[in-house]
Amino acid sequence: MSIGNKSFIQAPAPWTCKCEVYWMMFSGGETLPDNVYAPLEAQSASFSHLQEAGRFRGGVGMIQIVRYSDTPVGSYDELVLLPGSFDLPGSTKKYSRITRIYVSQKETCYNGRKNWGIPKHLARFSFSRQSGPTATTGSLKVEVFPPTESATIPFLVVQLKSIRWVPSMPFSTKIMPYVGLDAHLVQPPVPASEQAGEEELTSSNGWLKTLTYLYSPNSSLVWVDVQQPAGKGDPSHDIGTTQGWWPAIKPWTIGLWLRDATLVVETPEKITVNSPDR
Repeated sequence: MSIGNKSFIQAPAPWTCKCEVYWMMFSGGETLPDNVYAPLEAQSASFSHLQEAGRFRGGVGMIQIVRYSDTPVGSYDELVLLPGSFDLPGSTKKYSRITRIYVSQKETCYNGRKNWGIPKHLARFSFSRQSGPTATTGSLKVEVFPPTESATIPFLVVQLKSIRWVPSMPFSTKIMPYVGLDAHLVQPPVPASEQAGEEELTSSNGWLKTLTYLYSPNSSLVWVDVQQPAGKGDPSHDIGTTQGWWPAIKPWTIGLWLRDATLVVETPEKITVNSPDR
């Protein structure tokens, strides 16, 4: 499909992807922190205003760092924020929602927004791995930068280190319904950018409910250290928090590393939402 002067690969759902995943959990609290939305979505009432998009209900939030080696649009890296649960307007139900997400290439940005209403934006990623005595030990430093090549200060720095004394084991999100959890994402409609050169920031068609599955034959625990934003005056704090690239969230110190993982993102179901009157 051609938009303006840019053509994008059309990669409709479902997707089956091969990847390596890092999960970092945090306490969602009762209110959303600043910068959980990118400016484009923050200005969209249908995506971020509680009357139209649903009230935030808190719970456990999650940050995901994903390295995709095989997808319908090629390999790419990803940083995902799911701050907790949101009400479905006009309903008693609540679901998880991605409010902010960065990816390293435009094809997945375009298709993610169009297919599932996932508010993808561009960023640059750096991964520095220090090997340990075995393939499942060592540490990984992840830095995420604004997308321009001139940006030299990351807005997020995460250090991940293997916990050697905990054995690895298989993991699957298919167990979630059996422990009272819902694996669906419900996304409000994402807006399209009207800025020239941002054609990958396309819109979605209404509210979309999507089931995802994630399986890893080899998962283990990792120590998590989010080094930035460290505080006012720190360059990464200024670019992350003051300039609005990322919220000041501190995950729990233990996360999950999913190796040789398979992620399936199903064809979404379009749902009707009855937003209450303002």
